[in-house]
Amino acid sequence: MEFSVQNSEVTAHASNNATLSDITLQIQDLLATVMAAIQAENSKQTAAFQTEVAKLTETIKAQFKQENEKLAASLTERFEAVNTKLIEEFNVKLQHEIQGVSDRTDTLKSDTEHGIDNFTKSVENLREGMSTRVKALIVQTRKELDKQGQEMITSSKVVLVSISEHKAETECSKSKAKNKSETRTC
Repeated sequence: MEFSVQNSEVTAHASNNATLSDITLQIQDLLATVMAAIQAENSKQTAAFQTEVAKLTETIKAQFKQENEKLAASLTERFEAVNTKLIEEFNVKLQHEIQGVSDRTDTLKSDTEHGIDNFTKSVENLREGMSTRVKALIVQTRKELDKQGQEMITSSKVVLVSISEHKAETECSKSKAKNKSETRTC
């Protein structure tokens, strides 16, 4: 009878080992399925994130281009307005000087020569003033373009930091999944 009890215990023990083996296999299969699902979701989220980053980059580029076009149009309009005003002022001054020169020519030849010298100086001063204004507009345009370029660089850096953080989180998640028995934080 003692032999039969031992035989029964061995059979029960073997049966328990087989059941444990089956459970272990089922757990391994479940873990493999969960890991595959996590990796698929991670890939899906990474692709969605990259798509969103690409969209944002294109939006920023389009906005930058649009702002540059607006700025160029605005500066061109300003320049043309200033140029037109300067030409009108120049024409008024020129007409005034020509009239004065004509009147003086009729009276005295020496006064005419003196008037021509004054007229030449006025034209040179006007040209210098116009050149100064144009240079100031160019400097203003460059500053604005530099400012917008810096804003674009700043926006790009923010996007790059976000991408790096996402990549680090993704790598951390993968590492945690691979090293489940270790206690690690990222």
